[in-house]
Amino acid sequence: ERGRVPMGKGAHGGGFAGSSHSHSAEAPEDTWNLYQHIESVVGLNATAPGDAAAIFKPHAKRLDAEPTLTSDGDEELMVKVAFSSPVHIRRIMVIGGGEVDEHPSHLKVYVGREEIDFSSAEDVSPTQEFDLEQNLTGEGFLATRQAPFTNVTHVTFFFSANLGGAEETTVQYIGMQGEHTHDRREAVHATYEVMCQHADHAAVPGEAGAAMDP
Repeated sequence: ERGRVPMGKGAHGGGFAGSSHSHSAEAPEDTWNLYQHIESVVGLNATAPGDAAAIFKPHAKRLDAEPTLTSDGDEELMVKVAFSSPVHIRRIMVIGGGEVDEHPSHLKVYVGREEIDFSSAEDVSPTQEFDLEQNLTGEGFLATRQAPFTNVTHVTFFFSANLGGAEETTVQYIGMQGEHTHDRREAVHATYEVMCQHADHAAVPGEAGAAMDP
């Protein structure tokens, strides 16, 4: 029996790690599709957590009815994504699966919150949230705010409700359009540290290399 277990949704999950996608000759338009740069996916409160990675697929396959990801015992579903290198997410597409009542109706997106789960999500303001409609033709995109969705290494999708108040929420596809940097996350951190050290060094008056007043 699939029942709601308090705190369980934040404590378990599934997905893949270290998956590599290459630019496919069968889907050349996917050069903008950021699923190719995903490093790991975790599904929380999913009936089959291992299917979480499968809903990130080529744009040409977005209308395929399978595979899907379905919530377990209630309408809340969370999908956590880590990228192999920083990306800029400019648009998001969500397509519901299963019966129409099971299609998600509300989405909260959290950027850079690696630790977030159901117990903490209510206490943290989402980076952006959207009211969702049916997207049966796979043509509807959600525009993101530019600054918060630049240089993203982790993003979490929290589907908090569905269109018909059904006991389950089902997602068939999540697409992310944007650009990637080709740089590893570690390189970004190292660059940031060097910049900070340089700024601290330049702030000391009279030190060699420091900026001096004329």
